[in-house]
Amino acid sequence: MKNLIFITLLLLAFQSCKTRALLINDGAKAYEQKKFVLASDLLKKEIANENDLYKKIEKLQLLADAFDEMDQPAGKVNALQQIKDLDANPQYLFDLALAQKENEEYTSALSSFKTYKALMNDSYYTDPQIKLCEEAISYLPAKSNIKIANLEQINSSASDYAPRLYKNGAIVFTSARASSVGDLVQPWDNQKSSDLFFANKNKGIWEGVENFSEVLNTPLAEGIATFSKNFETVYFTRCDYLDIGNSFCRIFQAEADGDTWYEAGLLSIFSDSVNIGQPHLSADGQRLYFSSDAPFGYGKNDIYFMIKNGAEWSQPYNAGFFINTEKDEVFPTTDSKGNIYFSSNGKTGYGGLDIYKAAPDKFAFAPASLLPYPINSGADDFSFIFIKEAVKGSQDMIIESALFSSSRKGGKGNDDIYKYEKLFINFYVLDLSIIEKKYENPLNGESNVLGMQALPGAIVLMKGQEKISPVDGKLKFILEAETDYKILISKTNYFNRSIEFSTKELRSTDSLTITIFKEVALEKIFPEKEIVIENIYYDYDKATLREESLPILDKLVSFFDENQDLKIEIGSHTDSRGSDQYNQDLSQRRAQSVVDYFIAKGVPSAQLSAKGYGESKLINECANGVECSEEKHQKNRRTTFRVISAAGVLESGK
Repeated sequence: MKNLIFITLLLLAFQSCKTRALLINDGAKAYEQKKFVLASDLLKKEIANENDLYKKIEKLQLLADAFDEMDQPAGKVNALQQIKDLDANPQYLFDLALAQKENEEYTSALSSFKTYKALMNDSYYTDPQIKLCEEAISYLPAKSNIKIANLEQINSSASDYAPRLYKNGAIVFTSARASSVGDLVQPWDNQKSSDLFFANKNKGIWEGVENFSEVLNTPLAEGIATFSKNFETVYFTRCDYLDIGNSFCRIFQAEADGDTWYEAGLLSIFSDSVNIGQPHLSADGQRLYFSSDAPFGYGKNDIYFMIKNGAEWSQPYNAGFFINTEKDEVFPTTDSKGNIYFSSNGKTGYGGLDIYKAAPDKFAFAPASLLPYPINSGADDFSFIFIKEAVKGSQDMIIESALFSSSRKGGKGNDDIYKYEKLFINFYVLDLSIIEKKYENPLNGESNVLGMQALPGAIVLMKGQEKISPVDGKLKFILEAETDYKILISKTNYFNRSIEFSTKELRSTDSLTITIFKEVALEKIFPEKEIVIENIYYDYDKATLREESLPILDKLVSFFDENQDLKIEIGSHTDSRGSDQYNQDLSQRRAQSVVDYFIAKGVPSAQLSAKGYGESKLINECANGVECSEEKHQKNRRTTFRVISAAGVLESGK
């Protein structure tokens, strides 16, 4: 695409009548005349026969530049690799890394950037490049809501680019295909001069490519049109020559009567010796954007805009330093909110021309942001135009869609038109943390708890997946949409636990990935330690469970299902009031009533045993003959459980 940015159409007339008689046999001269195909052929031969190291490097650099102009990044990589092998200058390594990235050799580019960083101790320039390479390498189409499709029905083996929306869903685009008007062939890539073409939309597919207008298309190069809202005015680029050896691209304007277009007239912007092109009219028709190599800009090609004053256009305004760089900023477009989309090779991107977005900021624009991979690629990506813009709160399957152009690998021609869709889909991740209590004495479950800590070595089972928690206790699981989950967490000498959660009805347009955070604490098993079951009540002087106790016990039923390898003793304790034997008998009956309830709920009887302790294990001073408050007596009346056998855990006293 670089050859379409604004390469001067040098000697358009001269090549047809004079230069055919001149034999060019020097690669540098062919390059100077922008005959890049010829230049590359000549330079290859000259390099093979060149013995002087510095001249050979010079010719290889020129060959790399020729491949760059022809949008052949593989050839550019090969030439720069040869330079790097001949000269250890780290700059050649950095140039090679950029070329590898442009050829989408991201793994090789990443290695080259890291080597350069180590040699030069440079993080400022290399870290952003390394980050983008890593993003491209890690990209998985199946885990993205961005879909890119080649418009195969309308793309050709030539360059097809810069689609623009037209009436009834049709598009008008630029192409150098064989059916372009005239016989002129561009010397830099041997393609025909481009024209404007038209494609109707039929059942969601653009097809049936036709010449857009016999009036507007000429043997010269036309392209990159933009239309008024009523499609009665068009602005487009035409590259013409002023005299032999000087040719420039400029913007023309034409009016229509229905489907009939009148002859186009030149739109006066800068002087005739400046390249101006790639016009784009804002949605309200009040701004006309374009790109130009005017000498007073920031770089090679800058983006400008003019404001409509009645029937006239204002003077051109530069879009500012947040948009423009010392290199090329081209192919401006806007959305309905006034955000500008443009392509640049002067900012850090994925390679070649990349598409950026910048919001309007008073009379200029805010800093630009890079559109994500794979909208951008290692190749040239440009001319981004919305078909459908995102609407906040919409539940449509397709959030937004657009057309853009790219010279990426896998296309039908040098540049192809692609369709971008952002889909309303979500991906789900479980972020699980396994923790445990941190005891002051790790061997004594009655010692002070100092807080919580990560628990490594826990086994997590979920729908056939098994993972073991690492040192930090953190695990991630990929989840499916609209699915219920139950996971079991276990570790020897710890009580098992399970948790349930669901991804059903979890959707978000704000975030592609929805992360479900869960923290599970496993309780360490101390055989001597009794665990009190809170809120277990009996009728006075009876062993019958009261109704308010049942929900607590119901919650414990799942505990037995999770810990089937454990044998649990259910203990019951009384206060000191009443005879020792009576309290012993009462506590045994109460413990048995809890066991019976669990068995009735499906807990295997082999997992359970009942033990009445009466008043033999008081936890305060309220023994026989000691006067205590009812609250203190209540603390002694408790129901407990403890582990008496399990794998790796011995029954107390054995």
